[in-house]
Amino acid sequence: MNSQFSIASLPETPQCSPNQLIQLASNLPDATISIPSVDKVLEAIEQGKADQVSPLDWIYCIHAKAQWDQQNIDRCRKTSAAIWKVAISNSWLQHQLLWRLALYYGNQQEQVLAQSLAESFNIFANSDLVSHLLPVRIIRALRSTQAGRELAKIACEKRVNRTGLLNNIRDILPAYIPLFSQFIEDITPYFSTITSPNHQQVQWLLICLDEMSDTQQIKAVNYLLTNVSNNIATNHSLLVDWLRNNYRNGNNWYKLSDPARQKLREWIGGINYGDFQKLVNLILNRLDLQDFELNQLRRRKDFWANYSNRFERLRILLPQTSQIAIGYQIQDDVDLLEDDGSDRTEVCIFDFAEWFVVEFFRGRGSETRLFPKNSRNEEILFGESTLSVKRIRCLGGDRHDHVYLWQVQEFSPTWLKNHGILPNPNTQPSRNPTADELQQRENKLEPWKTEIERLERQAKAYCNKICFLID
Repeated sequence: MNSQFSIASLPETPQCSPNQLIQLASNLPDATISIPSVDKVLEAIEQGKADQVSPLDWIYCIHAKAQWDQQNIDRCRKTSAAIWKVAISNSWLQHQLLWRLALYYGNQQEQVLAQSLAESFNIFANSDLVSHLLPVRIIRALRSTQAGRELAKIACEKRVNRTGLLNNIRDILPAYIPLFSQFIEDITPYFSTITSPNHQQVQWLLICLDEMSDTQQIKAVNYLLTNVSNNIATNHSLLVDWLRNNYRNGNNWYKLSDPARQKLREWIGGINYGDFQKLVNLILNRLDLQDFELNQLRRRKDFWANYSNRFERLRILLPQTSQIAIGYQIQDDVDLLEDDGSDRTEVCIFDFAEWFVVEFFRGRGSETRLFPKNSRNEEILFGESTLSVKRIRCLGGDRHDHVYLWQVQEFSPTWLKNHGILPNPNTQPSRNPTADELQQRENKLEPWKTEIERLERQAKAYCNKICFLID
């Protein structure tokens, strides 16, 4: 055996006889062991000496109160109310009672808290000194018949999602109460009850949606889209942008119900049409236009209102003079229209899902152009930073006039319908023009056709020249 390691010797066990222990014990001073009891605590409360009750006595009292109540049925409620009154000014006791009460209403009632203490909570909660406290408000929510919505309301007021709410109550209330997880399902139902949500409330909704699992989020978004009014969407582009980015394209779009998809189209279209409408109003108010130009713009605004549900995206191009006059009243997706010698005009490009519609507001030609939605057209119309009137006309596409009666059912609406672009539901068709009106239109249409063909030739010559200079 290797003797490299030696075993240390252990000290001898001291030898003590029982007689010595007995003698030692007999010399100790007398000690009175205080056994906790509910009656002892209640007596101290009655005598105004609750501040002298030790934490051990309080813990025993809370634990044994249910059994004590069974033997003192006639006093159980009154004594529980007295305990809650003490807790109003005793933060340690508050914590002990509220923690157990949260568990009590979290479906863990057995051996947690006496029923009389749970039922007397309002004695404490109605006090002005504590009614505003977060744990008190949360327990009120847990006791309500709509616990999830009440918790969502608290989270909304605190501007926190589920994780944030739990962080707020860390070390105050138990975080593993089932309803703290279940209230996620009540976030959008609660939000839908807010008549006019403000910007902060919308931001709160979005941080909650971002925290949800895929399944929870799909359910929440479906509810949101089918229960929140269009007015709220119109006033909060932040919400619509979030929905567009997360649900308009990709697999999530097909996970929405048909009514939810339709409503999302309406919301996106409403926001984009609102920008178009705002632009037209600014031009009408800030530019020095002739009467016929003012009428042109008003008719365009009214006409495209019938297609507001279809606006997927909008790009606004302004000549420098318009940009200066309008200033920064419209900030999103507004670019400078390059000067190529064409008549001054504003241009709007609409994304209608399968088609791009380009609307020229003023000038000779002043047409609407329709382009199929493909990668090339998208790259040019929504991707290129410098566009001009001639550059757009060089792309070709199908075109329609703005000559007299252009907006009546037989002309522009039918032209759009033939390309699968339909007006909003319940849009009323315009009246049928008379024979004289049709003749007036025909008389004005021929000169327009001649003019637009001339403008298109100019555009092609311009683009060919630019390409030659580049080469």
